[in-house]
Amino acid sequence: MTMTSTPTPTPTLPLRSPRTRLRAAVLAGVLASGVTPARADDDALVRVIAEQAQVHTGPGFAFRVVYVATRGEVFPVVERATRAHWFRVRLPDGTGGWVLGDEVFPLDLEASDAHRGPSLWHRISETVFSPSPLLEGRIGLSFSAGVIGRDSAFLFRPAFILEPHFSLEGFFGETVGNQIDVIYYGAGPNVFLFPSSPVTPFVGAAMGGASSRTKADQFAVPTGSFTVLNVGGGLLVALKQRITLRGDVRHYVIFNPNHTQRIQEYSGALSIVF
Repeated sequence: MTMTSTPTPTPTLPLRSPRTRLRAAVLAGVLASGVTPARADDDALVRVIAEQAQVHTGPGFAFRVVYVATRGEVFPVVERATRAHWFRVRLPDGTGGWVLGDEVFPLDLEASDAHRGPSLWHRISETVFSPSPLLEGRIGLSFSAGVIGRDSAFLFRPAFILEPHFSLEGFFGETVGNQIDVIYYGAGPNVFLFPSSPVTPFVGAAMGGASSRTKADQFAVPTGSFTVLNVGGGLLVALKQRITLRGDVRHYVIFNPNHTQRIQEYSGALSIVF
């Protein structure tokens, strides 16, 4: 009788589902980049211990600075770099950035618990404000409306931001009165006192000219050209969605050889910084 043997089946590995293959690809990409995501249940926090700590778009000094943190600020940790001592943190406006580990200190569990109950002002700040655009912007455009003297005023103010504390700004606009309209123009510097703050006070001065013209039915009213000096200041407020508001209070001296006048400007503006 002839004996026949049944071949033993070769074991095969189970096929991976598309979801499993996707997870493996993501894990391989993370390991290759040298960045380890922080676990969601870690809820790690770091406190800034340097006088100022620059937050970059990537884990290195070559990356662009998007925020300048001050001593005592606390941020949630999103990722930790494994190839260098950098932390990716969540900024007040919800975006992320990388800070050097030597400039921050990880908080222990008790300190983290304390910071999970922020003050009312801290909650409002995170909800309403965003980082100051002066840290990365180079051009500013402001469209102001208000009053100069007792007349309605509309001004356009372009600015070159030379560095976060300092800008050169021009102004051009017009006031509309009952008898005459006045065109104003000139330029001058602005100095920002706390450029890393979302609410930034500033002081400024400018010099230029003014030219008045009568209404069509007011030919008897005298007109002329004048020199203009103004000094004052205001606030720049950075809000969410890249909205920046501005308020100005300035004292004007308008003069020529035959006339001198002192008036005030009170105006509000919508600003764009890029």
